[in-house]
Amino acid sequence: MHRLRLYFSIIQAVTNKAFGIAPGMKSDLSAAESFIVYRCNFFSVNMKDIAKANNVVKSTVSYHIDMLEKKGYVQRVRGKKDKRDVFVIPTERAKIWIAETEQKVIDYVEEGMTRLTPEEQEQFVILFSKFVGETRSMPYEKIMTSIREERENES
Repeated sequence: MHRLRLYFSIIQAVTNKAFGIAPGMKSDLSAAESFIVYRCNFFSVNMKDIAKANNVVKSTVSYHIDMLEKKGYVQRVRGKKDKRDVFVIPTERAKIWIAETEQKVIDYVEEGMTRLTPEEQEQFVILFSKFVGETRSMPYEKIMTSIREERENES
Protein backbone atom coordinates (compact mmCIF):
# COMPACT_ATOMS: atom_id res chain seq x y z
CA MET A 1 0.00 0.00 0.00
CA HIS A 2 2.88 2.37 0.80
CA ARG A 3 4.31 1.81 -2.68
CA LEU A 4 0.96 2.58 -4.30
CA ARG A 5 0.72 5.87 -2.37
CA LEU A 6 4.24 6.73 -3.49
CA TYR A 7 3.33 6.06 -7.15
CA PHE A 8 0.21 8.22 -6.90
CA SER A 9 2.21 10.95 -5.20
CA ILE A 10 4.78 10.94 -8.01
CA ILE A 11 2.08 10.97 -10.69
CA GLN A 12 0.30 13.87 -8.98
CA ALA A 13 3.52 15.86 -8.59
CA VAL A 14 4.45 15.35 -12.25
CA THR A 15 0.94 16.21 -13.42
CA ASN A 16 0.91 19.40 -11.34
CA LYS A 17 4.31 20.42 -12.69
CA ALA A 18 3.29 19.70 -16.27
CA PHE A 19 0.07 21.69 -15.87
CA GLY A 20 1.92 24.57 -14.22
CA ILE A 21 0.25 24.20 -10.82
CA ALA A 22 2.50 25.47 -8.04
CA PRO A 23 3.01 23.21 -4.98
CA GLY A 24 0.19 23.68 -2.48
CA MET A 25 -2.07 25.37 -5.04
CA LYS A 26 -5.21 24.03 -6.69
CA SER A 27 -6.14 24.00 -10.34
CA ASP A 28 -9.22 25.89 -11.47
CA LEU A 29 -10.55 22.61 -12.85
CA SER A 30 -10.81 19.18 -11.24
CA ALA A 31 -9.51 16.16 -13.14
CA ALA A 32 -13.07 15.26 -14.20
CA GLU A 33 -13.76 18.81 -15.34
CA SER A 34 -10.49 18.91 -17.29
CA PHE A 35 -11.46 15.68 -19.06
CA ILE A 36 -14.89 17.07 -19.96
CA VAL A 37 -13.51 20.38 -21.26
CA TYR A 38 -10.85 18.62 -23.31
CA ARG A 39 -13.22 16.02 -24.71
CA CYS A 40 -15.97 18.45 -25.70
CA ASN A 41 -13.42 20.64 -27.45
CA PHE A 42 -12.40 17.85 -29.83
CA PHE A 43 -15.58 15.80 -30.10
CA SER A 44 -19.29 16.48 -30.26
CA VAL A 45 -20.44 15.00 -26.95
CA ASN A 46 -23.68 14.92 -25.08
CA MET A 47 -24.24 14.29 -21.39
CA LYS A 48 -24.81 10.57 -22.02
CA ASP A 49 -21.47 10.25 -23.88
CA ILE A 50 -19.61 11.90 -21.01
CA ALA A 51 -21.29 9.66 -18.42
CA LYS A 52 -20.43 6.55 -20.45
CA ALA A 53 -16.81 7.59 -21.07
CA ASN A 54 -16.30 8.22 -17.34
CA ASN A 55 -18.37 5.26 -16.18
CA VAL A 56 -20.54 7.50 -13.99
CA VAL A 57 -24.24 8.31 -13.73
CA LYS A 58 -25.71 11.32 -15.52
CA SER A 59 -26.31 13.19 -12.25
CA THR A 60 -22.53 13.18 -11.62
CA VAL A 61 -21.97 14.59 -15.10
CA SER A 62 -24.66 17.23 -14.46
CA TYR A 63 -22.86 18.31 -11.31
CA HIS A 64 -19.56 18.78 -13.19
CA ILE A 65 -21.25 20.54 -16.11
CA ASP A 66 -22.97 22.89 -13.64
CA MET A 67 -19.57 23.74 -12.16
CA LEU A 68 -18.03 24.23 -15.59
CA GLU A 69 -20.88 26.50 -16.68
CA LYS A 70 -20.49 28.61 -13.52
CA LYS A 71 -16.76 28.91 -14.22
CA GLY A 72 -17.46 29.86 -17.86
CA TYR A 73 -15.84 26.85 -19.57
CA VAL A 74 -18.84 25.18 -21.23
CA GLN A 75 -22.43 25.70 -22.19
CA ARG A 76 -25.28 23.28 -22.72
CA VAL A 77 -26.99 23.19 -26.11
CA ARG A 78 -30.09 21.16 -26.99
CA GLY A 79 -29.79 18.76 -29.91
CA LYS A 80 -31.28 19.89 -33.22
CA LYS A 81 -32.73 16.48 -34.14
CA ASP A 82 -33.68 15.36 -30.66
CA LYS A 83 -34.38 18.14 -28.17
CA ARG A 84 -33.86 15.67 -25.31
CA ASP A 85 -30.17 15.47 -26.20
CA VAL A 86 -28.03 17.99 -24.34
CA PHE A 87 -24.63 18.65 -25.89
CA VAL A 88 -21.71 20.21 -24.05
CA ILE A 89 -20.00 22.95 -26.03
CA PRO A 90 -16.70 24.57 -25.01
CA THR A 91 -16.59 28.35 -24.59
CA GLU A 92 -13.77 30.60 -25.73
CA ARG A 93 -12.41 30.43 -22.18
CA ALA A 94 -12.17 26.62 -22.50
CA LYS A 95 -10.34 26.87 -25.82
CA ILE A 96 -7.85 29.31 -24.33
CA TRP A 97 -7.37 27.03 -21.29
CA ILE A 98 -6.69 24.05 -23.56
CA ALA A 99 -4.17 25.94 -25.69
CA GLU A 100 -2.36 27.27 -22.60
CA THR A 101 -2.40 23.88 -20.87
CA GLU A 102 -1.08 22.08 -23.93
CA GLN A 103 1.71 24.63 -24.23
CA LYS A 104 2.62 24.19 -20.55
CA VAL A 105 2.80 20.41 -21.00
CA ILE A 106 4.87 20.71 -24.18
CA ASP A 107 7.26 23.15 -22.49
CA TYR A 108 7.53 20.86 -19.46
CA VAL A 109 8.32 17.80 -21.58
CA GLU A 110 10.79 19.67 -23.78
CA GLU A 111 12.57 21.16 -20.77
CA GLY A 112 12.79 17.76 -19.10
CA MET A 113 14.08 16.14 -22.26
CA THR A 114 16.95 18.63 -22.46
CA ARG A 115 18.39 16.96 -19.35
CA LEU A 116 18.61 13.66 -21.22
CA THR A 117 21.01 12.54 -23.91
CA PRO A 118 19.52 11.63 -27.31
CA GLU A 119 19.85 7.95 -26.37
CA GLU A 120 18.10 8.53 -23.03
CA GLN A 121 15.34 10.47 -24.79
CA GLU A 122 14.74 7.52 -27.10
CA GLN A 123 14.77 5.11 -24.17
CA PHE A 124 12.39 7.35 -22.17
CA VAL A 125 9.88 7.49 -25.04
CA ILE A 126 10.01 3.70 -25.44
CA LEU A 127 9.59 3.02 -21.71
CA PHE A 128 6.89 5.63 -21.18
CA SER A 129 4.99 4.39 -24.23
CA LYS A 130 5.16 0.89 -22.86
CA PHE A 131 4.06 2.10 -19.41
CA VAL A 132 0.94 3.86 -20.73
CA GLY A 133 0.14 1.06 -23.19
CA GLU A 134 0.87 2.98 -26.37
CA THR A 135 2.08 0.54 -28.99
CA ARG A 136 3.06 2.92 -31.78
CA SER A 137 6.77 3.54 -31.79
CA MET A 138 7.98 6.96 -32.90
CA PRO A 139 11.23 8.78 -32.03
CA TYR A 140 10.94 11.70 -29.61
CA GLU A 141 12.00 14.32 -32.16
CA LYS A 142 9.38 13.10 -34.63
CA ILE A 143 6.67 13.17 -31.93
CA MET A 144 7.51 16.75 -30.88
CA THR A 145 7.75 17.92 -34.50
CA SER A 146 4.35 16.37 -35.18
CA ILE A 147 2.82 18.12 -32.14
CA ARG A 148 4.31 21.49 -33.12
CA GLU A 149 3.10 21.18 -36.73
CA GLU A 150 -0.38 20.22 -35.58
CA ARG A 151 -0.57 23.25 -33.28
CA GLU A 152 0.69 25.57 -36.03
CA ASN A 153 -1.95 24.24 -38.43
CA GLU A 154 -4.67 24.93 -35.86
CA SER A 155 -3.63 28.59 -35.61
